[in-house]
Amino acid sequence: MPALIRVERLSRHFPLRGALFGPKDVVHALDEVDLAIDRGEAVGLIGESGSGKTTLGRTILQLYPPTGGRIFFEGADVTDARGSALRNLRRRMQMVFQNPYSAVNRRKRIADIIQEPLRVHGTGNAGWRIQRSRELLDLVGLPVAFESRYPHEVSGGQLQRVGIARALALEPDFVIADEPTASLDVSIRAQVINLLADLRTRLGLTLLFISHDLSIVSYLCERVAVMYLGKIVEVGPKAELEREPLHPYTRALLSAIPRPDPRARRLQSAPLGEIPSAVHRPSGCHYHPRCPLAMPQCATRYPPLELKAPGRWVACHAVSPHGVAR
Repeated sequence: MPALIRVERLSRHFPLRGALFGPKDVVHALDEVDLAIDRGEAVGLIGESGSGKTTLGRTILQLYPPTGGRIFFEGADVTDARGSALRNLRRRMQMVFQNPYSAVNRRKRIADIIQEPLRVHGTGNAGWRIQRSRELLDLVGLPVAFESRYPHEVSGGQLQRVGIARALALEPDFVIADEPTASLDVSIRAQVINLLADLRTRLGLTLLFISHDLSIVSYLCERVAVMYLGKIVEVGPKAELEREPLHPYTRALLSAIPRPDPRARRLQSAPLGEIPSAVHRPSGCHYHPRCPLAMPQCATRYPPLELKAPGRWVACHAVSPHGVAR
């Protein structure tokens, strides 16, 4: 059975405004990414701010047209889908955005916000859409009375639940959650994460969960992909990646996580420092200026993403085929 979502060498570049004549700088936000997500699977996508996580999610949904590469849905190439074909595809792929307040029209009532996808796609009549929006409010744990409220009359956590309800209105197969708890209070985050976990189980959703918080990803996802400067540098099962990260960047991310137990053993890693510019990227492996395992070839040749151990894909010259740093 083919993966539900698969991307091959997917790229998205953003040209910068420069001089009237001469070459213009380009932001390499996404650079030849390969990733596959099976039906019913939850994959976490982690990395520092500016690593390209959000760009990957939006390019998969073609909110950003890809600069290069291919996108496959259920084995069919949908990269060049346009018009009604793209419209039908978007019924089956939806997104929960990071900031719930900027993702909605604040002049509209909650019921109108949830019903908007139904109206855009011409699903049902007015009465059916009202009933559907009430069902969705109940699904995400909000009372029906909320349908008459405006976004400024509810909390951030409640409005994010509205965003989740809107994303589920058309019963999609695939949902991308782009750091849906980043703008919420700590006390509310757990409620939203538990809601997503429950909905994924009840509805059989396939999920790409984007975050910089590995603890949340660990709770929700079976596999984890790690991005650095527009490229995926490691992919593997959650438990194995946490127990023994293979890429030096993954080790650095894990070592930076605060531990509640001061006696807990921490991974040894160089400090993360500042991520380089996506315009003027380091040559070879983009991580080599910050890497404690850097070798001469790291500065001249980018390592391919290769299978280094069962289920473990790593892009690193210093990791042997048996998953051990040389």
